[in-house]
Parts: sequence; C-alpha cells; structure tokens
Amino acid sequence: MPPTPAARRPAFGVGLVERSALVVAGILALQLLVSLGGVAIIQRETLREDHARRVAELLVVSARTHQLARTTGGDAGATMTTSYLKARIDPARPAVQPAGADADAIRGAIVRWEPQLGRSDLTLWTRSDPAGGTALHGVMRLDDGQWLSFQSTAQERFWPAGGHIALLAALSAALCLAGSFLILRHLGRPLRRLTDAASRLGRQPHGPVAIEGPAELRQLSAVFNEMQDRISGLLEDQRSIMQAISHDMRTPLTRLQLAAEFVEPDDARDMLVTNITELNDLLKSLNAYLQAAHQHSEVEATDLPRLIQEVLQRWGRTARYRGPKTLTVQAHRTALREALVSLVENAVRHGGGAEVELVATGRGPVRIDVRDHGPGMAPEDLAHVFEPFFRADKARARNTAGFGLGVPTAARLLRRFGGDLAIVNAADGGLLVSIQPPLAHTS
Repeated sequence: MPPTPAARRPAFGVGLVERSALVVAGILALQLLVSLGGVAIIQRETLREDHARRVAELLVVSARTHQLARTTGGDAGATMTTSYLKARIDPARPAVQPAGADADAIRGAIVRWEPQLGRSDLTLWTRSDPAGGTALHGVMRLDDGQWLSFQSTAQERFWPAGGHIALLAALSAALCLAGSFLILRHLGRPLRRLTDAASRLGRQPHGPVAIEGPAELRQLSAVFNEMQDRISGLLEDQRSIMQAISHDMRTPLTRLQLAAEFVEPDDARDMLVTNITELNDLLKSLNAYLQAAHQHSEVEATDLPRLIQEVLQRWGRTARYRGPKTLTVQAHRTALREALVSLVENAVRHGGGAEVELVATGRGPVRIDVRDHGPGMAPEDLAHVFEPFFRADKARARNTAGFGLGVPTAARLLRRFGGDLAIVNAADGGLLVSIQPPLAHTS
C-alpha cells in the first residue's frame, strides 16, 4: 500500500502541557517523600517521648509498690505487669545486653521526665519483637538490692498511622496533579490554537488568532496576526503583479501572433508561432499556480467516482478509472477537480496514460491514486517534485511539454483546503500519486 500523505508528517511526541505535568508530578512526588520522611521522624520522636514518660512513671510506681510489698508480702512484679509492661522481681542482677543509640535516647528521655531515676542503676536495651516493632528491655536496682526486670512493648511504629498519613498525602498530591493538569491545559489552549493557525498558514484562507492567555502568549498571538497579514499582503501583491504582467504581455503576444501569419518563409513562421504559443501556455500555467494560493472553493456534496470520470473524459482511453460506482462526500469539489486535471494530465503526458483508483475501504481515509507506467523518477528528483518549474530532465530539454508547474499547482490547491498528496515510484514502474481529498472535516 502506498504511503498516505499524512504519513509524511512528523510526530513530535510529548507536548509542552504533558511535559509540564510531568515536572509538576515529579515535584509533588518529591514533596510527598519529604513530607512522609518528616512525618516519620516527628512520629518517632513523639512516640519515643510518650513511651519514655509512661515507662518513667511505671518505674517510679514499681519501686514504691515494691517497698509496700515488703511489708504486705505482695509481689510488685505481678502487680505492675500489664498488657503494656511485663515486670518481675529478681534477687540477682539479670543478664543484660549492650545498649544502643535508641535505648540511650529513651533513657535520656526517662530521666528528663523523672530526674530521680538518673541516680538509679538503670540499664536499657532494645530488641525487635515478632509483631515487627521494637520492644524495650531493662533492669533497675531497687532499694533493697533486688532487681526489677521489665519489658515494655508498643515501641514506635510508623504503620498504621503513617500509612493513613501517606494515603492522605498521596490523594492530596493526585488532586493537586489533576488540578495542575487542567490549569496547564487551559493555559496551553492559546498555544495550541496558535500552532493550528501556523500549520494552516499558506495552505488555507487565514483568519486572525484570538488574543488570549498570559501576557507573553497574547503578545505572540498579536505578532502572529501581523505576520499573517504581511504574508497575505505579499501573496496578494504577487498575484496582482503577475496578473498585470500576464495581461500586459498578452496584448503584444496577440499582435505577434497576428503578424506571424505574414512572416516568410514557412519554417520561420512556424518557429515564431510555436514560441508565441509556448509563451501563452507559460503565462497560463504560471497564472494558475499563483492563483492556487488565492483559490476559493466551497464545500459541497461530491460524488467522487462521477467527478473522476468527468475529469478523465477528455483523455479518452488513455485514462481509466477503477473503484466504487458511487461515493458521496462533503468536499471542496472545485479545488479537487482542478488538482485532478493537473495530475492526470501530467500522467498522460509523461507516462503515456493514467490509471485512477478510488480507495475507500471504510477502515481508513478516502484516497485517490493516480498512476502511470512511465519511466518514473530518480529518488533525488522526487525530493524536488513540488518545486515550481522543476523538470526531471537536467538539461531542461524542450522536447517534452510542460513547465514543471502541474504538480506544484495541484499540491497548492489540495493543501490550501486541507487535502494533501504524496508521490512515490511504483513497485512495477511509473509514478504513483496518492491524493488525500480536501474533505469538509479536514479543512
């Protein structure tokens, strides 16, 4: 399948709004991580202080309870044991483990809450418990020489409280990201409109771009509108100058053509008439090329097969149609018809005939293929085929008709109203021109 004209348009990937949204997402993710890290530190310090306060109170109460138990015969360890603190009284100092940084920090907090415990023989250490937290172990010498051994659970844990905070922070970041994306889309709307207007510049009748958005975009839109007006003025001046030149040249050419009838000998007269005719044809072709930039064409219901067959009638059997019998679309009929005339004429002139096929499978856009079985073109020539006056014959020999304006004129007409065309060498020889008709929804 030949490449469609749209396939030649480059894809530029992620847009400015999407890139900005990614930057915002990165900033929010970084802020989320920093916030969660700060929450974790604050929670750990808060829980450590709370834990130290409760342990300090329990140690003071345990020491006093042990004093009372000596007179009443009770067991202070059993009395002080709860779901939070396991305690027992040992006659000798139990085995201890080395204190770590966490244990030293908790001991300092305990002494701050109960300064009298700073004079006690108190040793603390930490150990991981099966629940995934950290348990505080310790021993403290009592007044009678016995030892209070204790294990305090419910050491600081980030989850589940931290999980709730993380979830709320993630939801907040997601809402901020969604809001930022909507705002960026709104701010990027003037830029998208400016991009669309720039892509239509020189192809379709231009209209002023709405001046809206931030100050920089408003200024850019105003400058763009001025540029459009200047370009339109230059094109109009070009067309007017060419029309004036064409009109002024036709008068002396007509006189020369009349005078040529009296020139002798016959070969001189024939040479003069041939050159006058060629100059007239050149003026017509050049005027058609320049006029294509200002062509007006209304959208109307167009039966494409019927239109194609009407165009092919002038070439008889040298131009054939293949495709559906009827297919009606809303298209710029005038522009499409003139472009088809130029392309079919080019195929007949240089390729000995034209085969026109209307491709409409329903799975893709409508396409019109115009092909011939001529010699084709060298790859390096295909790159210049849309340039005005370009001819594949390097010496620009005049043994072939045409001025190199047929294809550029057709391309101007189609692109002005939203269509396009692409030209490649066919696999079995000749040129294949794929036309994207200027339909209403593409204009």
